[in-house]
Amino acid sequence: MQYRQRLGIVIVCLGVTMLFSVYSQLSDYFTYKLVKVNSDAPYISAPSSAYVSNLLTSIESIRKDCGQLCNTSRTGLPGPFFDHILANVNCIALFKNKYIDIGHGLPQAPGQIPTELIDEFTMNGRIPLKKYYLNQQYLGQKDKKLVWSEKLIEDWIALAKRGQLNGNYGAIETNALRDGLQHAPNIKGGRVLVIGSEIPWVEACVLEAGAREVVTLEYAEIVSEHPLVKTVLPYDFRMNFLNEKMELFDAVVTFSSVEHSGLGRYGDALNPWGDIIAIARAWCVTRSRGSLTIGVQYNFYDEFLRFNADRWYGKIRYPYLTTNWKQIYRGEGYQRVHVFTK
Repeated sequence: MQYRQRLGIVIVCLGVTMLFSVYSQLSDYFTYKLVKVNSDAPYISAPSSAYVSNLLTSIESIRKDCGQLCNTSRTGLPGPFFDHILANVNCIALFKNKYIDIGHGLPQAPGQIPTELIDEFTMNGRIPLKKYYLNQQYLGQKDKKLVWSEKLIEDWIALAKRGQLNGNYGAIETNALRDGLQHAPNIKGGRVLVIGSEIPWVEACVLEAGAREVVTLEYAEIVSEHPLVKTVLPYDFRMNFLNEKMELFDAVVTFSSVEHSGLGRYGDALNPWGDIIAIARAWCVTRSRGSLTIGVQYNFYDEFLRFNADRWYGKIRYPYLTTNWKQIYRGEGYQRVHVFTK
């Protein structure tokens, strides 16, 4: 009898521990998604005619330089996980266009898509449009400087090795990324570009996977004190490419970042193809047979745009997001990890 009572107590304790673990792993994600919400955002006044006019001018310039890449009506071929889309990409033109990297110039993030651009943002109505507003402007904000200490990154590498690194979204999502990195060619011993990071949890995972160097591209200014982690702002990244000062990368990694590109949430200008162009530029700076590991919010049959917060990807937009990249692996995770090669 006493044995059964003790066994029951042990089982209850284990159950409570597991529930707490799941809660802690998910709490970061939901906290991150709900902070800094401006409840008045849906009622922000319509943008001025001058703003819209200037924006449309910049969009036409981007459309011209983007060419076939930004034509989201083109068809592809069946792929392992979704259609495989090909396009001729003019890398020089994509990096040369100054409008792709400018900020929106407004006091706060835009709360509405101009009527003239609705079709471009929704792929002619194929992507449902919802409202979810966030104002977290980083681009061009001098007071947003972040510091990543060497100790922090090393501590997180150790946690990652034990499968206990929470990152931004909990250990389950972190381990899904770590699994993807094991299937990504040229991570080990490679020079790796990370697109978008507020805290260096992705960088810690990439170093744990054996990368020799990590370069993080981020809107906010970051000071990295780790000798293997460097950071670069979008303008400097662009100029390094144009001035032929950029060493090509062996692999690219991005997690929960590009789905925000072109939505204005982080200070960037509105751009219907901001996410597609970000991944195409990564293709431009990656060596032949290099890899792309990407985690974005994913639902194959139910994708949508929540303006201005984020995009959810599925069978319609994901093929355009990863234009020219060859699909090789689909992993797990709430923001399901996929791996591609060039």
